[in-house]
Amino acid sequence: MPLDFNTAPDQRTNDLIPDGTIANVHLTIRPGNAGEGGWLKRSKGGDSEALDCEFTVVDGQFAKRKFWSLFTVQGVTDGHQKASEISAGRLRAILESVHGIRPDDQSAEAVARRKLPTWADFDGLRFVAKIGIEKGKDGFKDKNSLAEVITPDRKAWVKVEQTKQQQAATPSADLITANIKKPAWAT
Repeated sequence: MPLDFNTAPDQRTNDLIPDGTIANVHLTIRPGNAGEGGWLKRSKGGDSEALDCEFTVVDGQFAKRKFWSLFTVQGVTDGHQKASEISAGRLRAILESVHGIRPDDQSAEAVARRKLPTWADFDGLRFVAKIGIEKGKDGFKDKNSLAEVITPDRKAWVKVEQTKQQQAATPSADLITANIKKPAWAT
């Protein structure tokens, strides 16, 4: 049977999303088997842990395009401490964007919405982001990054519909292995 690619779409380019683009994004945590529940990723040196996040543009011209960011949440050096403070500010802004909370809102409801039981609660959230371009280092090309989280005090903010399916925990390796079955052709 011949393969016909006449109706296949044109290939997508790997060009960067333009600096300053505002887009609705979906946050997916890439668990690293460190920290409570295994949601954090430990550095190669083992001296810090971070939330490894993948952002997927959910609509518009750049729908399905992805970019990534590590949010340091703890570490042993002063640099790690500063990075964790910056990360905490970004994570707070994500919650504010998701829940429509102004950064200056200190109401009981706003305070409660900024508290989460686990890192897993960030997985699957959708919010408004300003996408930037991070200059490449050490021979790597430039890449897209999360330049800013757009919160309700900004004109560009809109309420983004949440489609999040809450995950109770990271599946264990034993569970994943137990669900893998050898295909018929491999027997």
